[in-house]
Amino acid sequence: MKVLAFALAGLALTIGSSSGWRTFHANGISVRYPPGWYATSAPLTPVTAPAQVLAVASYPLPKGDAGADGCEPRAALARMPAGGAFVFGWGYGEVSSQTGVRPADFPRRPKNFRLTNFGRYECMGPSYMIRFSDGGWAYQIHVYLGLNATTETRQTALRILDSFRHTKSPR
Repeated sequence: MKVLAFALAGLALTIGSSSGWRTFHANGISVRYPPGWYATSAPLTPVTAPAQVLAVASYPLPKGDAGADGCEPRAALARMPAGGAFVFGWGYGEVSSQTGVRPADFPRRPKNFRLTNFGRYECMGPSYMIRFSDGGWAYQIHVYLGLNATTETRQTALRILDSFRHTKSPR
């Protein structure tokens, strides 16, 4: 019985560990992501406002916005395998009445994110949308999960989001 408890404790530490994770730092934010996942600061759409701040996926991402359809990162979504995940987001700038970004639309960043708002958003297609503010800046992140994405893939996407940090003013 002690051996089983020890093995389960070791497994929990392994699952909860971020050993080997890399840091993506660009566009005024940083996130951590695991080996075998990919991140890019290359624009995946031609949209410049709001600014793309985040693109992390469980599969290789395109090197640019070729094939984009307005604000939909179509080429990135077309590459997503059935078991894959894609975390993509925009930075709207400072939350204030002067910028028109309302605090009510972007609540404070939670300690732990959850995927609850699934729908078809604007030109983003079916995804989970998360809006929040961090460091006084507003962010809108979309999480896409393939039809066969595992619980582990979903949890990894959430851990990536939980590592999200506002680092400075995005350009």
